[in-house]
Amino acid sequence: MTQKFTTLIWCVCAMLTPGLAFAQNEPESPFDPVDPPAEASPAQDPNQPGLTSDTGDEVAAKQKADNDLQRFYDVRESVQRQIQSGQEAIHIYQLVEEMVDEVVSDVSELNSSVLSPSAIRSVGLSPNLSKSFGEFVEATLVSALANKSDLTLKVCTACQSLRSRVEGSDWVVTLGLTQQEDLRREAQRLGVKSFLDAKFSFFPGANIVALNVRFTAADDGRVLWSETYRSDATTASILRSGDRVVSRVERVKELERLLEARPYYGHILYVGASYIPHDSPAGGITGAALGYRLYEKFGQDRRWMFGIGAEGFANFGPNALLGSFVGATLNYEIFEPNLKRPIYRAGGTVSGFFAGTEGNSVAFQADFDVSLQFRLGAGISAMYFLPVTFAGADLGGFGYKVRASFNW
Repeated sequence: MTQKFTTLIWCVCAMLTPGLAFAQNEPESPFDPVDPPAEASPAQDPNQPGLTSDTGDEVAAKQKADNDLQRFYDVRESVQRQIQSGQEAIHIYQLVEEMVDEVVSDVSELNSSVLSPSAIRSVGLSPNLSKSFGEFVEATLVSALANKSDLTLKVCTACQSLRSRVEGSDWVVTLGLTQQEDLRREAQRLGVKSFLDAKFSFFPGANIVALNVRFTAADDGRVLWSETYRSDATTASILRSGDRVVSRVERVKELERLLEARPYYGHILYVGASYIPHDSPAGGITGAALGYRLYEKFGQDRRWMFGIGAEGFANFGPNALLGSFVGATLNYEIFEPNLKRPIYRAGGTVSGFFAGTEGNSVAFQADFDVSLQFRLGAGISAMYFLPVTFAGADLGGFGYKVRASFNW
């Protein structure tokens, strides 16, 4: 009898050990668990004196411990790969703040008289996120909407309360309000027009987090407004790598611009110098350059740029030459748009050179330009100036241009 009682106590302790390991360690990240659970004891040898073989409960406890251990290592790996892009990473808490800022921006543009006052009904999480992280999401969302928008928020306590009742011979337990009539009565009691629901999800395989926010009418459950925000469409993505991720709203605006045939213009003002070979004793002619170019962007990600412009040329040396280049330019942005890198463009220019009675010609250029960030830039061009006669000698051949630019 004593040996059976001792075996029963040992089995109960074996089953409770993994649970106690989790309870004693508070999670430090939004992913649970934190510490690896204790492994189950190895199977006992029935031939050893004083010990009995594994029972069904012992096998189940060992299997549960193995599953918890495997889940720990899977979750720990996902924590190490938290929402990564390129070679840098950003914490999931900052992603929440970024997406909440987008929610506030969108909600601020809505008609608050239709939504407000609103009651917070639920803030849900995907199963791989911890309860403490859910409290952070709810607090961040509620404080941002309450302080940065025109909404008046109230807390629907009954929406999350646990209720129990007896129906016949059954004991029924429900969480929150499950009937539309109950929601309508609670809305009248609180004096609200809508209910706010939010769901935050993490998808480890794609390294994406998503936040869905929805307002529903309190009287009949109509969806008044709903939107889903993903981590790859937020400014947090730009902070990680600098890659310009175009959001759905921006794509719609771009489509409207294309359908309405509204061009995307830009301007470049530049100063520099140009060199044109000249077969004279004084040698080639170097002159100061001042130019202006009007361009339009087009194509995928607006990486193509076509422009027309004019450039003045002035040399006051022995073979004084005053003239101007007037022509067209086609450039292409070499790398994909990135807010952290300069813009590199390469292309060509065909222009005519006008100098009066002599020296008029045509020039072909291979251009390379760099826009350092937003306004300032620099460029260089290899030029072939079609030879003509000027001041009794041949003017033309292979020359070059250098410039500093101001872009807007």
